[in-house]
Amino acid sequence: MPFWNPYKCGGMPMLGNPESAIVTPFLLLYLIFGLIPGMLLEIYLHVAIMFAGGYVLGRELGLVPLAALVLAAMFPSSSWLSLHIALGHLNFLSAAYIPWILALLLASCRLRRWHLAMLGGLLCALTLTEGNYGFVFAAMLVAIVAVWYATTQLSVRPLLAASLIGIFAIAFSMPRLIPTAELLTIHPREIQLSYLSWHGALVSLFSRDQDLCAPMVASFLFSEYAGYIGAPFALLALIGAIGNVRKSFPWVLGAIFFFTLFRGDTSPNAPTMWLRLLPLAGNIGLCGRWVVPLVFCVGVLAALGAQSLCERPQQWGRRLAGILITVGVADAWLVCAPNYRYLFQPAARAPAPSQTFRQYYTEWAPPFTSIAMAGMGSLSCGDRGYHVDPPKGTVLGYNQTGYRGEYYLLGAGKVTETLWSPNLLRYEVDVPQTTSLVVNQIMYPGWRLTHGNGFAYAENGLIAVRVPSGRQEIELVYTPRHIVAACAIALFALATLIVVWRIESQSVSRRRSNPC
Repeated sequence: MPFWNPYKCGGMPMLGNPESAIVTPFLLLYLIFGLIPGMLLEIYLHVAIMFAGGYVLGRELGLVPLAALVLAAMFPSSSWLSLHIALGHLNFLSAAYIPWILALLLASCRLRRWHLAMLGGLLCALTLTEGNYGFVFAAMLVAIVAVWYATTQLSVRPLLAASLIGIFAIAFSMPRLIPTAELLTIHPREIQLSYLSWHGALVSLFSRDQDLCAPMVASFLFSEYAGYIGAPFALLALIGAIGNVRKSFPWVLGAIFFFTLFRGDTSPNAPTMWLRLLPLAGNIGLCGRWVVPLVFCVGVLAALGAQSLCERPQQWGRRLAGILITVGVADAWLVCAPNYRYLFQPAARAPAPSQTFRQYYTEWAPPFTSIAMAGMGSLSCGDRGYHVDPPKGTVLGYNQTGYRGEYYLLGAGKVTETLWSPNLLRYEVDVPQTTSLVVNQIMYPGWRLTHGNGFAYAENGLIAVRVPSGRQEIELVYTPRHIVAACAIALFALATLIVVWRIESQSVSRRRSNPC
């Protein structure tokens, strides 16, 4: 498992990067089919998962099939998805699991099966291991729904099911959560104020100009704030909000809550300002990304609106619902889907391939993939990574002044690299007196000396080993701290899920065989 990523920012933990999506079953698609086919399959399958989850959630909410189709179609057809995909933000695909998580929460309460809530925790963990924001969105929506159903049904079961989802989500995501928390603690993001005017919010949600190159409405690209809600879906959402207040209330509440977060840092007491006081929440970025759960809540309200029309005794109600759904889906795809054409751009300028791994520096926005495929690491991260750029004078690119190679000695002697891999580095060292071997990558907790005499330490922020005089082999290995315990917790959670599922399945079988 490539725990260390030397190709980005002078070296950074692979699992610790919140934007990496290596802990996912969809990684197999890349390994089997290659980069581009794997990426396309990942996108298509997540859209399918999102559509199917919306339909299943609609049915769990008691909606007729036509109304459930509104929720299934509206959420993935909005511009929040197509615009982020167009920019390569595949970590937003993890939002596909949100409707499934909520459906499993409701099914667990309806069927009185705890293993369904645990399975919801597994899917909730995928929102973290495949991305970052999806986990926060899912947790908030689960909390809103659970509190409402517990209040209206006078039952603690929804709260217990939601707690199980949270506990198992944390347990299953431990191999990713612990390294991520460590990285964000060591290298917190410096988030500037981010806010959206009322005019900007209206343009982001209702303007038909949802192109990637649309003019900015706030402090960053339009793509960070857009989430198109067409007129047919907006009308259905309005009908849903007033048609059945008891069913619509949690979704109206959710829409209002996420809209205030969507507006961003509008005052010292804005919800986003308070949110940043929570552990690790200070790393939450642009406010526009709260448009994702906002659109989801509006989608549920639109589905409830279609349900209200379908429940009319007159035939015109069902026909009107069908017309609005058809026009709404067609409008959404005509407005939003063209953004997918931006996914593939002309190849970015990249250096010539290198026979051995070397660090490379560029002043323009680095084409990470092209540089990595050339066998080199990108030193310039800017705002494109959670790791800050290496401090000046530490990690250097081969095209920079002062570059001494990817490994060197601080004193006299000879060093030869005998093995290079992301996680494991091996060298033959022959020195006349005590000195240090320096590796041109950032030192990070988890790097340790596993073979040879000496000790690993940070030399001006770089990986270094203090070696005594003489000839010896030095072996450096990177392993995330606590990774064994994290994997053990995840495996224990999986075993618990299987055991509970078996127990509950056998209980159902016994009741069916003994109806008396």
